Amino acid sequence: MNNERTPRMGLAACTQAGDPELAKLVREQGAVEVWEHLRSGKGSTSLARRAQLLDVSAIEDQTKDCGARFIIPGDAEWPQSLQDLSWSEPVGGMGGEPLGLWVIGPTMLSELSAGVAVVGSRASTSYGEYVASQWAGGLAEQGCAVISGGAYGIDASAHRGALSAEGVSVAVMAGGLQHYYPPGNSALIERIAHKGAVISEHPPVVPPSRARFLVRNRLIAALATTTLIVEGALRSGAQNTVSWALSMQRLVMAVPGPVTSAMSVTPHRLIHQGQATLVSSVDEVLAGMKPINADIADFTRTQPTLFDSLTDHQKHVFEALPARLGKSIDELVQVTGDNVMNLQVCLTGLLAMGLVKQTDTGRWLAIPQARNPDSSLLGVSHPQPPF
Repeated sequence: MNNERTPRMGLAACTQAGDPELAKLVREQGAVEVWEHLRSGKGSTSLARRAQLLDVSAIEDQTKDCGARFIIPGDAEWPQSLQDLSWSEPVGGMGGEPLGLWVIGPTMLSELSAGVAVVGSRASTSYGEYVASQWAGGLAEQGCAVISGGAYGIDASAHRGALSAEGVSVAVMAGGLQHYYPPGNSALIERIAHKGAVISEHPPVVPPSRARFLVRNRLIAALATTTLIVEGALRSGAQNTVSWALSMQRLVMAVPGPVTSAMSVTPHRLIHQGQATLVSSVDEVLAGMKPINADIADFTRTQPTLFDSLTDHQKHVFEALPARLGKSIDELVQVTGDNVMNLQVCLTGLLAMGLVKQTDTGRWLAIPQARNPDSSLLGVSHPQPPF
C-alpha cells in the first residue's frame, strides 16, 4: 500500500479531517483512484480545485522539517484500533478512519498496550489535577499507555503523571506538528515527543480550530481501550470524547467528585445515566479493563495481604505517603496528627518491610507497586488527595 502514501497525504492536506463520506469513498475505491480523479481536471468541485493546485512535495518537505513521519493504513505502525472508526456512528457529522497520521516520537502506535484516554476539563480543580496525575502515573507503572490531548488542565496533568512514572504517553494534536498547541504546554509536549508520541491528522503547518479539536477527540477515544473522564462541566469538550468512545462500544469510566463542584457535573451525569462506570482508584480502573486486556494483572485480593498484617498506626502512616515526591517528617506530622518520635519508629518499621523509602533529601514515600513485587500484596490504592 506504499503507493497510497502520496495520495493519502494529498487528500489529508486538501480536505477537512473527519469527513465520513470521503473516508467511505477511499475505503471503497482506494486512495489512488480518488486522488487521480480529483487531479485529472474532470471535476469542478472545490475539493478537486484544491487537489489540482496542491504541491504535495511541499507537504513532504514540511513533514521532514518538523521531524515527523507520515503513516497510513497498511503500514506496520498503523494502529488497528482506528479501524473501529470505519463502522462507528458519526458524532456531530464527523467520523471515519483518518487518511493518515503525522507522528513525532519513538513510540510505535501499533504497539500501544492497554491504552487509557484520560480526559477532562481545561479549567480543572486541584482535586482533578491530583487525581489525573496520580492515576496516570499509576496506570503507566502498570504498563498502560496514557493518551490525551496535550491541553491545559486534566490533559496536562495526565501527561505529566505518566512521564513522571517513566511511562508511555501519547498526545493527539488539533493542529499540525510544526508548532505545538497550546504554546504554554510546548515544553511538556516536547517531553512527550521525546519519550512517547505526538500525533496529528493535519499537515504540519495547519493551525488548530474548534472543529479540529472536536474531530481529534475521535482519535483519542479510538487509540484507547478505555476512556477515563476525571472532570467536566455541564458543557464539556470531554463529553465529546466520551461520545466517540461509546459510539465504538469502548469502556468509559468516570471519577466522582464533590457534588458542590461544577466540574463534577459531567462525570456524575454519565454515572447516573449508566454510560460510565464509577471508579475510585487505579486498581478499579485496571480491574474494569481486565475483560478486554487479559494480560493485566488480577487485582482481586481474597488472600491475607501484607497490608493486613500492619498495625492500625502503620496503615495510617503508610496511607499518608504518596508514591511520588514524598513527604517530610514535618508534613507527616500535619497530615497524621502524630508526633515526630512515633513517626520515626513507624517509618523505620515500614522501611524494614520494604514498603517505603527515604530520599536523599529526607522525604519519605511509598514504593510504587511496579518497582517492588512484594508491594503488590499491600491491597491498597494510591493515597487519597489532601483536599
